[in-house]
Amino acid sequence: MDENIISKATAKKKKGSIWSIFMHADGVDLILMLFGFIGAVGDGCTIPLTLFITSKLMNNIGGSSNFNSSDSFTSHIKQNVTVLLMIGAGAWILCFLEGYCWTRTAERQAARMRYRYLKAVLRQDVSYFDLHVGSTSEVIVSVSSDSLTIQDVISEKVPNFVMNTSTFFGSYLVAFLLLWKLAIAGLPFIVLLIIPGLLYGRILMGLARKLTLEYNKAGSVVEQAISSLRTVYAFVGENKTMDKFSTALEGSVKLGLKQGLAKGVAIGSNGLSFAVWAFSTWYGSKLVMYHGAKGGTVFAVGAALSIGGLSLGSGLSNVKYFSEAASAGEKIMEVIKRVPEIDSENMEGLTLDNISGEVEFKHVNFFYPSRPDSIIFRDFSLQVPAGKTVALVGGSGSGKSTVVALLQRFYNPLDGQILLDGVSIDKLQLKWLRSQMGLVSQEPALFATTIKENILFGKEDATMDEVIEAAKASNAYNFISQLPLGFDTQVGERGVQMSGGQKQRIAIARATIKKPRVLLLDEATSALDSESERVVQEALDKAAVGRTT
Repeated sequence: MDENIISKATAKKKKGSIWSIFMHADGVDLILMLFGFIGAVGDGCTIPLTLFITSKLMNNIGGSSNFNSSDSFTSHIKQNVTVLLMIGAGAWILCFLEGYCWTRTAERQAARMRYRYLKAVLRQDVSYFDLHVGSTSEVIVSVSSDSLTIQDVISEKVPNFVMNTSTFFGSYLVAFLLLWKLAIAGLPFIVLLIIPGLLYGRILMGLARKLTLEYNKAGSVVEQAISSLRTVYAFVGENKTMDKFSTALEGSVKLGLKQGLAKGVAIGSNGLSFAVWAFSTWYGSKLVMYHGAKGGTVFAVGAALSIGGLSLGSGLSNVKYFSEAASAGEKIMEVIKRVPEIDSENMEGLTLDNISGEVEFKHVNFFYPSRPDSIIFRDFSLQVPAGKTVALVGGSGSGKSTVVALLQRFYNPLDGQILLDGVSIDKLQLKWLRSQMGLVSQEPALFATTIKENILFGKEDATMDEVIEAAKASNAYNFISQLPLGFDTQVGERGVQMSGGQKQRIAIARATIKKPRVLLLDEATSALDSESERVVQEALDKAAVGRTT
């Protein structure tokens, strides 16, 4: 059994490094993030700069009587207004850099991460999925949620944190430059201003995680109902499904109310900024009366203290999201870095120029990794001569399908050998080995695309003539040609638009288009009616000619 998978499935979520969020960045992304960082810092500094110039404007207006002439007064006003216009133009450029660069790099990194993850998942051996905790839909939802979390952090939370942090430092720098006495007096009030943001961020994140789980439960109900729609209709289960869905949503409604309450308290607590401003006004008035300070300066410092404190609180509330994204990034990277024992991406191994198709099992012992207490094979031996047809007969659970799984190297035997033309299959290149085999299962898995695309799945570079030839060989051409769209007909989700016999014949065409030397039939006709079984059996007899079956 794969101990790594078990430990991973049972272990608690690991905390990852902050750099794991950016593991999928390339050189272009680094440049985009650099310009995005510059834009975010500049965006955050625009408010402090505006307050600085505003203080000068207010002092100019308030002290207009001190100017010797109206020309001097107008000159000072124009000068400060021009600076404000320049700040506005600069802010436009910086905000564009911030928004475009971070969003662009987030999309690039997320797309690359999803591609690598899917490639890594398709690389894993079958035992990985047998031992993986949770259903396939839960895994897909989890990965989708993790990737969206990372994308959101890169595009929104990182620039927001940088912008708010720069606003805080810029605001307090301006405050100290303008009136350091008032800035020092207002410094302790930072604590009052950042606490609401921190509490709100912490509470909201916890509720958001619970909300995601509740929505996943409701989504699972919908997925099961839609994927089995005919069964729901057949048993008049619409009301039962709706009741189950409604029950699943009750938890999200309660959490939504808590989320609204937390948000209301946090937003309402921002009113503390007015208390800080009130203190700044009161103390500033003392500085105006007794220390020669100016009214515009006092106003700008009070605003800077309030805005800077609120910005810091807002920025720090994003730190929790970084932790969440880092954990998600580490979890995804664990899968991407995992090299399975049966590695389909490993191009090492032998490839035989000509194979006859002789198959032999020698003293094979095997149990499934997910059920180690249930022994499937003990000293199992079997020899199938090249070009012959051999049937395995036994009750349900006796290991008939396991023979097929072992021959395709979905699993490795615990002991013994499996040989193809006298060569152990674990010494053969895995993709080459599987390309020499065609599989037709009891319930064929068709993809929700056209008949042509389903057949081409057996051989991607096949021509249309080869597709038609395979369809004729599988007794599928006649019914396909009678369809309005022919080979371009959509088969529907899991082939729901096709009958059982039609699905099997499409699956046979898919299995034989690559002309495999070994044909594997896993009870291919057991689920069909007598007429469909006759037609499919004829197709199988044709497909078996000259092959080990």
